[in-house]
Amino acid sequence: MSLYPDLPRLDCHAHIAPDVTTEQIRRLGDCVVYAVSRTLDEGYAALRRRNDDRLIWGWGAHPAVPEALDTFTPERAATLTSRLPLVGEIGLDRRGSKERQTAVFAAALQAAQGQPVLISVHSTGRTAAVIDTVRTHTHPGLVLHWFLGTPTEVAAAVAAGCYFSVNAAMPMDVLHHIPQDRMLPETDFPAGRRTGGGRMPGDTEPVEVKVAGLLGVTPSHVRRMFWKNLRDISVASGALERYPEFVADILLTL
Repeated sequence: MSLYPDLPRLDCHAHIAPDVTTEQIRRLGDCVVYAVSRTLDEGYAALRRRNDDRLIWGWGAHPAVPEALDTFTPERAATLTSRLPLVGEIGLDRRGSKERQTAVFAAALQAAQGQPVLISVHSTGRTAAVIDTVRTHTHPGLVLHWFLGTPTEVAAAVAAGCYFSVNAAMPMDVLHHIPQDRMLPETDFPAGRRTGGGRMPGDTEPVEVKVAGLLGVTPSHVRRMFWKNLRDISVASGALERYPEFVADILLTL
């Protein structure tokens, strides 16, 4: 049972296989999850999931997955971006060629230009380079996932219009520098399961409690704040128009 029954739990970055069953979704409980992908092929498989009312599917080109970079083409990315509400996971990672990753990242951002989508961005080990790239390819739906940059880099990302999806594994001193009106919750399942970010997709009550302690408010206040922040970025980016009716109705009645 949810501790805060007025709104579902919200998870803005988790990995869910496109062949997930109805029963597996049911076990997640009362939550809404943004299901990111590692490859374009996963994104194409996600197109068959358009009837899910609590899962928002995306396509990705994960920078630490060689297959994702090798199979990326701007044409396929553009096709998927025209049909899905979410782009991610894309970005840069300390593992692998920075030049190759940057080329794919920039092309992915270019495919999203003018499209009503949210964009979930990976930045492990290359936070400064990610900020440089998003400043060159601005978009109103940018969300930096598990961002561990310096306070100066956080400020630069805020100036570029970015939001931040945060989880319970993130250090408090990092969370302290992220504006509360730019925060969204995530688990980064399954990676978050190993580090305390979330045991399963939608397991965001721990980050609600952590942020509540940081802000000196109740976890229910934080949940509503997260949903309002999602409403703001979804309206600004236009992604709201592609959401399932269940999710859109929540956002429009906040």
